[in-house]
Amino acid sequence: MIGGIKVNIKNLVQLDNDKLLEMNVGKKFAHTFNRIYVYLGLSVCLLIISIVVGISGYHKLYNNYYNQNTYQGLLRIHNQNLGKSAWWALATRVSETRQEQIVEFHETMLNNMKDDLANLKKYRGETELVKSLETNIKNIEATTNKLASMYAEAEELEDGSLSNGNEIYSVMRDELRPEVLTTVENTRTMTSNVTEEVTASYDFTIVMMGVMVAISLLMTVLLIIFMKNAQKTLTKCVVEPVDEVAKAAEQMARGDLNVSIEYHAKDEFDILARDLENSTRASMNIVNDISDSLNEISEGDFSIGTRTPNLYHGNFSPICESMDTITDKLSNTMNDVKAASARVSEGAANMSKGANELAEGATDQAAAVEQLTASVSTVTEQTEKMAQDCAKGVEMSIEAQKIAKAGAEKMDQVTEAMQRITTASKEIQEVANSIEAISSQTKLLALNASIEAARAGDTGKGFAVVAQEIGQLAQQSNDAVQRTHALVSSALAEIDSGNEIVGETQITLHEIGDSVNELAEMMRASGDMAQHQATNMREINQGIEQISEVIQNNSATAQESSAVSSELSEQSDHLHNLMSQFQVK
Repeated sequence: MIGGIKVNIKNLVQLDNDKLLEMNVGKKFAHTFNRIYVYLGLSVCLLIISIVVGISGYHKLYNNYYNQNTYQGLLRIHNQNLGKSAWWALATRVSETRQEQIVEFHETMLNNMKDDLANLKKYRGETELVKSLETNIKNIEATTNKLASMYAEAEELEDGSLSNGNEIYSVMRDELRPEVLTTVENTRTMTSNVTEEVTASYDFTIVMMGVMVAISLLMTVLLIIFMKNAQKTLTKCVVEPVDEVAKAAEQMARGDLNVSIEYHAKDEFDILARDLENSTRASMNIVNDISDSLNEISEGDFSIGTRTPNLYHGNFSPICESMDTITDKLSNTMNDVKAASARVSEGAANMSKGANELAEGATDQAAAVEQLTASVSTVTEQTEKMAQDCAKGVEMSIEAQKIAKAGAEKMDQVTEAMQRITTASKEIQEVANSIEAISSQTKLLALNASIEAARAGDTGKGFAVVAQEIGQLAQQSNDAVQRTHALVSSALAEIDSGNEIVGETQITLHEIGDSVNELAEMMRASGDMAQHQATNMREINQGIEQISEVIQNNSATAQESSAVSSELSEQSDHLHNLMSQFQVK
């Protein structure tokens, strides 16, 4: 039983922490303050009851007991005055005084007693004493009526006394005086009763007020203890989750999203804790997804931005869009780089092919030039020999026929040689045209290579230098070809001139028989022409040597270009292989 009282007192001054955990924050405070309001209400009610009891007690003392004492005192006074007036009326010898006293006890005092009794009945009620007093007053009224009649019937004697004085005296002594005394006794008894009731009521009021004040003080002490305990309990219920959430927020601020809040209840803090855990978990999932996506991008996979777009909600949506935009742009860029790499590879292959063709053309050109050089050397020797024969023509006029015949034969050979020279020159011109076409194609390839190297960025810088060198070599080849064209054109012109001279020489030789002098003159002219032709042939030989040097340079350049284009082709293949490692959309 004592233990039960302790538990009840504990429950009175403490909050149930487990019960508070089942409430939200508003209900926590509402429950706590409701308890406080209840205690305050009880304390106020007890205080009001104490005040009411006190006021009621004092009101009862004043309005009830005080008035009872007052009216019973007045009743006793009026009763005594009535008796006194009755005796005075009997004792006086003055008629006016007697009449005044008769009116006094028969009307005034009797009416006052009736009024006092009526007022007394309002505060005292229909008690036995009140009924006794009422009977006493009725008896007194009957007696005073009887006395009034007797006074009215009495005759006044000479000494002022009444004729029936003894009878009046007997009535007053035997009837009025006992009733007056009884009335006095009853009022005294009432006074004694009222005094006892006043004392009991006063004691009761004091005790009740003391009890109420004690209970109020007890409730106040319980309220203070409860408020202190409620403060601790509420602080624990509020500060503990706030501390947990603050620790979680600090952990998040340090970049650690593995948040776990050790607080479980059914209030807003629990909802906040779970929302914070869910938020950090969602953020952790997003961070892991971004990390996985970036790892895939770092490994060359640009085919997808994020594999779990459903994680990105609200303000996280721009991150998903940015990831997709990044992968789209990288994918497009890598596609462009792949396409450029393919074009570079194709251009390198074409350049390599062109360089090989250029090298082959240069080799063929060198062989043709060597053949042309041999032919020109032969023509030069024959021309020089012809000049010597022409110098001896005059002296050998006798043998003009033989010489003319031999000259005709030689001129046939010269004609054939000139035709070969013409053919070789045309072949040289075709070779030069081929070299020019190859140079133009090389320049075009070098330009394309420079463009592709510029597109390739830093990776194609080395290739851009090579492309520039190839372009310069192509320009040099073009310049050399132009000079070759000029020399070959000059040689063809000279050859045409030589062909004409040879034709004339053949005609002259066929007409040798007509006139030796004319033959001698023509031989001299032929000697001069042969000398001039030898000079021209030496110039042609020098031009061919220059062409040979240019062709050798072209051949070396073509071989170098072939090697560079092969290396470029290998580099473009390597670039293509590197680009093939990337996965794009």
